[in-house]
Formats: sequence, structure tokens, C-alpha cells
Amino acid sequence: MSISHPVRPPEPGDRCLRIRAGLVCAGVVSIFLLLGWRLVHLQVREHARLQAEVELHRRTETLDASRGSILDARNRLLAVDEPVQKIIFDCNYLQSGEKLADAIEKSEGMESLKLRHAFTLEEIQQHYIAHMARLCAPAMGMTEQEFQEKVNTRRASRPNSQFPICRKISVADALRLRDALEEAGFGRYRENVGSQGSLIFRNSFDRAYPANVPLTHIVGAFGEPPRLKAGDQPRPPQGVAGVEKFFESDLHGTDGEREYEIDGWRNEIPAYRGHLTPPRNGKNLRLSIDLGLQSLLEAELDATGPQQGEVYLNELNAERVIVVLFDPATMGVRAIGCRDKVHGVEKPLLTNPVSEYLYEPGSTIKIVTLATALNTGRVNANTVIPIPNGGYYNGGDVSPIRDEHDDGSLSVTDVLVKSSNIGAFELARMQGSVRFEQKIREFGFCQKTGFESPVESRGWTAGNERGDRTGKMTLETLSRVAFGNAIVVTPAQMCGALGCIINDGTLRPLHLAESWVDDRGDPLEAMERPEPRQIISARAAEVVRQAMLQVVERGSGKPGRSQLFEIAGKTGTARKATTVIEKGRAKQKYIPGDVICSFIGFLPADKPRLAGLVIVDQPKSPRHSAYGGHIAAPLFRRIAEKAMAYYEVAPQFSPEVRKLPQAAANTPARAPLRPTSR
Repeated sequence: MSISHPVRPPEPGDRCLRIRAGLVCAGVVSIFLLLGWRLVHLQVREHARLQAEVELHRRTETLDASRGSILDARNRLLAVDEPVQKIIFDCNYLQSGEKLADAIEKSEGMESLKLRHAFTLEEIQQHYIAHMARLCAPAMGMTEQEFQEKVNTRRASRPNSQFPICRKISVADALRLRDALEEAGFGRYRENVGSQGSLIFRNSFDRAYPANVPLTHIVGAFGEPPRLKAGDQPRPPQGVAGVEKFFESDLHGTDGEREYEIDGWRNEIPAYRGHLTPPRNGKNLRLSIDLGLQSLLEAELDATGPQQGEVYLNELNAERVIVVLFDPATMGVRAIGCRDKVHGVEKPLLTNPVSEYLYEPGSTIKIVTLATALNTGRVNANTVIPIPNGGYYNGGDVSPIRDEHDDGSLSVTDVLVKSSNIGAFELARMQGSVRFEQKIREFGFCQKTGFESPVESRGWTAGNERGDRTGKMTLETLSRVAFGNAIVVTPAQMCGALGCIINDGTLRPLHLAESWVDDRGDPLEAMERPEPRQIISARAAEVVRQAMLQVVERGSGKPGRSQLFEIAGKTGTARKATTVIEKGRAKQKYIPGDVICSFIGFLPADKPRLAGLVIVDQPKSPRHSAYGGHIAAPLFRRIAEKAMAYYEVAPQFSPEVRKLPQAAANTPARAPLRPTSR
């Protein structure tokens, strides 16, 4: 039997309790709904505004990397980054009328409060900018108007931004500017944030070239690259010529970055420092250039005459003169000099003539013709080459060839000594067109050598200007290439061929860069270079060297004969082709009287310490005949003798050691006299 409990009727207090509980729950839900709505409102509708306010306090500072230094062979600075200050203008600072009024009250002669009551914010901003321009513009190298235009233009487009108003100012000038601003009432310099009023001072670098001789044709220049078209935005500074441009990716470091936040007073908040990426400085580069020898070469090119037996540039009135000196042991360029009628102090030369200048080498290329013939083994130094018709060849198979001399026959050595065009043609024809062209290319002609320059010309032979007809040289072209016509070369290619003869037939291209070095100048990494190639036999190279010595001793290069050292060399005189327009087409035409005189040589002849090339483009001298032996050879001899003094190489056979006051102190008072056969 179940027992039932009586149901208690609800009391009035229970209903009240339920109502209260429901209200509490409804209130809690409402609060959460309001909070959710507020969160959605902030994250969606107010997101852009709040993000902008956050960005006003967030800063990213660029930490400039130092560009790598460029040094010469003796670790003397040719290009270096020097510390400077970069000044940034903070447009957001102009939003505070109170700060601006406090800054200019001394300059305006009116209290800050009165300024704010008398002028609008825009007027106070203009007064502030005008006073800043008066103090800052002279130190920044601009006019007051330029300063004001820069600030007003920037704040009109981006009123809360910062921008560099001066990319470089010396540290000393920056310190003086800070003092002037403080004295004028613009506030003290705040060391912790590097700012003073609306200006922010940042450490940076400026490219400097401390050498006291012009080196733009070698080292190049650093700056803003030219704009590709009108209206383009300026690009960041970079190497724009020479070595600076060729090695841009290695010399240019990687800028660092530092993120931080500031409070309302523009003070950095240490607790909110963000990511830090330290800068990575560029690599230091050592060149083969010897600054001392370069200075000597520049002085000799600027020397004036006349003097008996000497050739000076002021007498030549030449279109262009190029001198290249290199070390045959390493094939590193030691000095490059260039003078022309266009460039000078006001307009420096920004191209490297060693790799860009193209010319017909004339008879200097006969060293290659002779070497390749000797390398076949079919001739030797004493083999006789017949010279027909008193120095005039007209066999019908090629255009007529004329010699300056009417010798009936010449030995292979004398073909070079007397610079016989007919003899050079016979030596080249003996090899055949295909083989001769192949050897010309093996010597490095008609192709790029890899010389460290932003632009390198390839060169060509007649009929193969585009380089797509290799192996198809005609006998007519061969007959001209054999003595340096119908072929266009660069000084780098010609020096490479000369180095091959000096180095027993081993070809190593001419180079300018030696190695990457650390801050102390110690090598870190050598440059990658092609493997040396044996082009001709050592015996063939030796015969050519001996013939080159005889060229200077008794041949066409006799005006380059030295009383101090044995010089071996080869002269060259070539007609200069000029581009003319005929019937709407460009055509190469030889102008009578326009010639290129050149000389290649080395010394001392028995143990070469220095080799080089001299090119004189279109000389117009009343005193000197327009031949390589009369103009280029004496110029090479004078420069080479001074270079030997610089390197403290004792004269070989001069009894008058005082002629070289810079010679080694241990040079004997009387060197051995030259053999009577001289």
C-alpha cells in the first residue's frame, strides 16, 4: 500500500525568486551580447581607425649596412664608406600645435599660449617650417624654398609619415646643426631616440674616393642610377660604373631592421621592442691596381714637352691616348691611363677603355701570326720568307699587299723586325684559313675575356661581325688579319696575347680584381679564374720574344730603345675606319691621314717585370711621324723607365745611375756597360 504525500501549494515567495533569477540571466546574456557587439564593432567597423592609431606608435628603423671597401694591390683605399648622418623629418610632429608653439616662441618673440590664440594650427605649422628651413637648409645643401617644398609636399600626401629630408650630412655639420637648433629654442637633442623636434638623426654612410688621382674609369662611381623614363621614382643608390657596378651584388651589404613602439611623447617603449635584424656589411675587394704606379702614369701623361727624343701628349693633339700596364707574372693590371678630348675633371670618364675600346691593332698582332706559324714546326727563326717584286705582292688571289721596305727575302725573325706585311701574310697562309682563324680565337680574340668591367666588347673579323661564321674565314680576310687589318680587338685581348708570349705560350686572361679581403686586408677568398691554357709551345714563344727584342734594338721600334733597360716590343700603325652614312646605310670607311699608332712591350727583356700597351688614336703632330715606332714606342719607354724606378729595379747597363734617383739604394754606382753589339 503506497503512501501519497500531499502537494504543497506554491508560496508567493517562490514566484518572486523565479522572476529574479530570470532577470539575472537576462542581464548576464545582455551583457555578453553587448560585449560581443562591442567586439564586433571594434574588430570590424573600427578596425581601420584603431590600426592607424597603433601604426602611429609603431616604428621600423632601417639599419644601414656599410658598403664594402675597394683597395689597391698594396691595401691602399680606393673607395670606402665614411660615417655620416641621415636626417629624417617627422611630419606627425606637426600635428601638435602646443609643441610647435613652444619651439618657435623664441624665434617669434611671443609666448607659446599667445601664439596658439593668435594663429591657427596651419599658420603655426608654416611658421615652424619656415624657421626650420632657415636653420637647416644651409647645412643640408639646399635653399630654404626647397626645404619648405619638400616638407609641404610630403605632409600634404602623408601627414603622419617620416621621410629622409637629407640623406647625408657630415657628423661635424650634424653636431653644429643640433647646437643651432637648441640655441634657437627648438629643444634639446634626445639621445635615447636620436631626435630633436621634428628631425630624427640616424647613422648612415657616404661613399668616398680618397685617392688623389682620377679612377672613375677603373673603380667607377656610386650614386643614383639614371631613370629609365621621365616620371620614374628615384632608385636607391648603387654602383653605376666600373668595378662598383660590376661587383654591385657583393659590395652592397644588406640593410638591417629594428622594430619598436613609442608612447605619446615619442619615447621608445623598451617592453615593446620587436624583431631586430642586424645589417650585413658588403665584402671588401682588392684590385691588382697599384695606386703609386697609377699616380706615376697620370703624371707622365700630364707631362709637357717638347724634349729631344721624347714624346709628350701636348704635342700629339690625339683624339685619344690609352696606356695599360700589367704584371706579366700574374696578368693583373697595375695601371690604366686614358686621355681624350671629351672627358676631364668636369666630365670624368666612366668607361674602362681596356675592355670597351675597339681598334684595329695593326702590326702588333704580327706577334700572334709569327707565334702560330712557329708553333706548326714548319718554320723556325731562320727560315727565309721570299718577298716578291721589291715589297709589292699582287698575286691575284688577294688584294695587293705592300711593304715599307723592298727586301727580296726575310728570315722569320726579320719579318717581325722589319714589320713585313707580305711576310706575315705568307706565314698565315701557310697555316690555312681554318687553322689560322682557330688560333686567333685561341689567343682570346673575337670573344669576351671575362675582364671585370660592366661592358666588354667582343671584337670581330671582317665578314664575321656577329660571330656566327666561325670557321669560314676567307683568304682575303686572312691576308689582312695577318698584319692587323680586318680585325677589331680590345686592349684586354691584346694584352692577353702579349702575356701568352711572355709566359711561354700559356694564356691567362688579363684581370683587374685580385681577391676578397677582410677589414685588415688579409685574403678571404680568391677570384674564380679560367684554367691557364697552353696555346703555343714554349719554344715558339721564346723565338717571338727574341724577335721582339730585335724590333726595338734594330727594327721599327728603335725609337723606344732605352739606355737603362732592354725593352722588347712590337710597333703597330693601322688606318682608322670611320663609320659614314652612304645611301642611307652605315659603312666603314678609311679616311686618309687617320691612323692609330700603338706599341706593345715588356721589360727587362730577360726577366719581364712589367708589360704594357700604348695606343695613340689619330695623332696630329708636326714634330712626329704618325707611326707606332715614332710616337707610341718612345712614350712607352719613358713611362716604363719611371715604372722600373718606382719598383726599385736596378738599371741593367746604364753607367749613370743618377738618372733614376728613386732606384734601389743598393744599385751599384756603375752598372755593367752594354755589349758593343748594341
